[in-house]
Amino acid sequence: MMNVLTVLPVLSLIAGIALSLHFGFPLYLGMVFSILVTLVSVHRLGYSWRTLLAFGWDGVKQTKPVLLILFLVGLLIPLLMMGGTIPSIIYYGLSVVDVRYMLVLSFLLTSATSYLLGSSVGTLSTIGLSLMGIAHTAGVPGGSVAGALISGAMVGERFSPLSSSRLLVLSITGMTEEEERRSNRPALFTVGACTLLFLLVDLLRSQTGVTDMIGFYQELLYRFFFIGWLPLVPLIVLIGSFALRVRAIPALLYGIAAAAVLVLTTTSLDAGTIFRSVLSGYELHSGTPLDQLVRGGGMASILNVLVLISLAGFLNGILNKANLLAPLVDRLMGETVRPAAFAGKAVLLSVLVVAISCNQTIPLLVLGSTLLERFSRLEGGKVLLGRTMLDSTMLIPVIIPWCGLAMLMAVTLGVPTVETLPYLFFPLLLPIVTIVTARSFQTAGVFEKLSR
Repeated sequence: MMNVLTVLPVLSLIAGIALSLHFGFPLYLGMVFSILVTLVSVHRLGYSWRTLLAFGWDGVKQTKPVLLILFLVGLLIPLLMMGGTIPSIIYYGLSVVDVRYMLVLSFLLTSATSYLLGSSVGTLSTIGLSLMGIAHTAGVPGGSVAGALISGAMVGERFSPLSSSRLLVLSITGMTEEEERRSNRPALFTVGACTLLFLLVDLLRSQTGVTDMIGFYQELLYRFFFIGWLPLVPLIVLIGSFALRVRAIPALLYGIAAAAVLVLTTTSLDAGTIFRSVLSGYELHSGTPLDQLVRGGGMASILNVLVLISLAGFLNGILNKANLLAPLVDRLMGETVRPAAFAGKAVLLSVLVVAISCNQTIPLLVLGSTLLERFSRLEGGKVLLGRTMLDSTMLIPVIIPWCGLAMLMAVTLGVPTVETLPYLFFPLLLPIVTIVTARSFQTAGVFEKLSR
C-alpha cells in the first residue's frame, strides 16, 4: 500500500533535480538532497540505517560497469588525440564526407555502424567522435551533430540483432524475433522521418565558407600531426573488438593499449606531457584554431559525472531494494483498457522510472516484471508490451541529462545533453509514434478480454 513515505523519495528527486537546474547548481547537489530525504523516509518505514547503507552500496556496485567505461573513455580520448588517430580520421573524413549534409550523414552512418556493432557506446567512441571533429572543422553546431549521432546510435541499438538491450526486452516479455520484426513498422517509419528531418535541417542551415575552412584545417592537421594509415590502428582495434562481440570494457582496454603503443613509438612527447594530457585532457597549444578542434578527454573532465552516477546508483539501490518502484508503477497504471492509453501511460512511466533510477537496465526490468503478468492474460499483449519498451523505455535514458547513458554520451562527444536535446529526433519521436499506432492493437483483438 502506498503512503506519503513511499512517494516522498520520488518527489524529492524531482524537486532536487528541478532546483539544481533552475538555480544552476551541480546536479549532484540535487541528488544528495534526494538521498537524504529517501534515507529518512525509508528508515521510518522500518529499515535500519545499516540496511539502508547496504542497499545504497549495492546500487553503487551496479554502476561499476558504467563508471569503468567512463573512466576508460576519459583515458582513451587524449591518447587518440596525441597519437594522431582522431586528427587522421578528421583529415581523411573532410575529403570524403560532404559537410553540406553533415547531420543526415552523421545520422545514417552511426545508424549503420551501431546496427553492425550492436553498441551505441562503441559507435560514439569511434566513428561518432571522429564525425564530431569533422563537424567542428566545418563550423556545424555541436549540439545538432551530437543529436544526430546519438539518434543514429540508438537506431542501431533498437534494431541490431546483437543489441544486449533489445535482447533483454525480448527475454523479459517473451516476445519472439519474428513477432518483434512484424511490429517494427512504426519504428522504421520513424527512422525515415528522422532522416528527412535531419536533411531539412541541413538544407536550412548556413553553409558559408565551408570549402575554404576545410582546406585550411586540413593544412593545419598535416602540419602538426602525423597523418597516415598507421594512426588508424587503434580505431581498427576498437571497431574490430566491438564487431567480434568483445565486451565494452575489454574492447576499450585493447583500444587504449593500441593507442598508448602508437603514442610511445610515433611521437616525441615526454612522459610528463602524456601524463598531464591523460589527467587533465589533451591540449595542442599551437596558437591556431586547431587548438579548439583537437582537445579533450582526461580524468578531470569526468570527475563530476562519476560522482553523479555513483550517487544515482546509491539512490537507486535503496529504491530498488526497498521495493518502492514496482508498487508505484502498478498503482499509476490503473485499470487502463484502451491500448493507446496504456501505451501512453507506459511511456510516461518509463520517463519516471528512468529519471529515478538514472539507468537503462533497471527500468526495463522493473516495468517488464510489473506489467508482464497483466499482459500475459491478453491476446497479443506481450507484443504491445515488448514494442512499447523497445520504442520508449530503451531509448528514454539518452534524453534524461542525469542518466548514466546520457552522461556517458555527453562526455564521449564533448556536448552536454541539454544542447543535444532539441536534435534527439529518434528517441523523442519514436515513443510518440508508438502511442499513436497502439490504436491498431484494438482491431487485432488485444484488450478485448480486459474490457469484458
